[in-house]
Amino acid sequence: MVAYADGVPAPALPFSVLVEFTHADVQAIAADHGVDLLHIKGHALDPTLRRPWPDASTGELRTSIDADVLVRPSHVNRFAAALNAQGWRRLFDFADGSAFEHAATWGLDGLASLDVHRYFPGIEIDPEQAFDILWSARESIQIAGITCPVPSLTAQRLIVVIHAARGRSRRDAADRGRAWESLSDSEREEIDQLAERLGARVALYAGTGRLASVRGERTYPLWRHLTEGGGSRLDLWWSRVVSAPDTRSAIRIGARMILPNTRRMETHLGRPPTGREIARAYAARVALGVRTIRRSLARRGQR
Repeated sequence: MVAYADGVPAPALPFSVLVEFTHADVQAIAADHGVDLLHIKGHALDPTLRRPWPDASTGELRTSIDADVLVRPSHVNRFAAALNAQGWRRLFDFADGSAFEHAATWGLDGLASLDVHRYFPGIEIDPEQAFDILWSARESIQIAGITCPVPSLTAQRLIVVIHAARGRSRRDAADRGRAWESLSDSEREEIDQLAERLGARVALYAGTGRLASVRGERTYPLWRHLTEGGGSRLDLWWSRVVSAPDTRSAIRIGARMILPNTRRMETHLGRPPTGREIARAYAARVALGVRTIRRSLARRGQR
């Protein structure tokens, strides 16, 4: 609870304000410690790309409830140490998030949560090289009175499209409309060219209805699963494994998607899980895997 000096509780701040303060706070930390980062998504977007949407229960417009930054990969550990020194705590590590293992979530009392990206899913070239490309064309905006570097408008549009490609909601469709469908042919060509430089062609094509034209690409199975949906957990697992860049990554990804996530279990339980709870979770995962395989084989046998 935030309070004034006399101990009287201060009024709660809207999430939109907390998110802006979060962007400003982490930018100040990054600047003090020589960390290169780009503010992405949400409040960092160009106004033409922002997406307020009605709350399902109140009908009031909602905005982002967390802040997102893309950090130069070689600066991630430095930034983590700096956040920790300023009282931020890591809620989820990279391996605890999505199957892409691309972002870690941090929290600080009184501010919105922070997602720290070490790369952006869909961009397939070396993450450090990709960051260099985005950093070289960066622009800046004011958030809560602090100058924050952001990707170029073309890069923002690309990021919005490939992020929307992973979802099938109305909001994702609206994002694609703002970032792609409403653009001129020349603006779309600029996005295509940047996607080629970043190795993001498959993800971009997935988000713009052209995925069939890159059927032979390594990551095609994954993006087909993400955009079409409807597959089983086994289908998702297999698409992640076959889309991995090498054998070692495939083994690690496959194993991680099967094993229980103990950090998320701890967050859910409010304490570290016991050995018995981990064993039960593992058994449940194995049982789910067996059921999924049986259902998949049954469906294939009916074709």
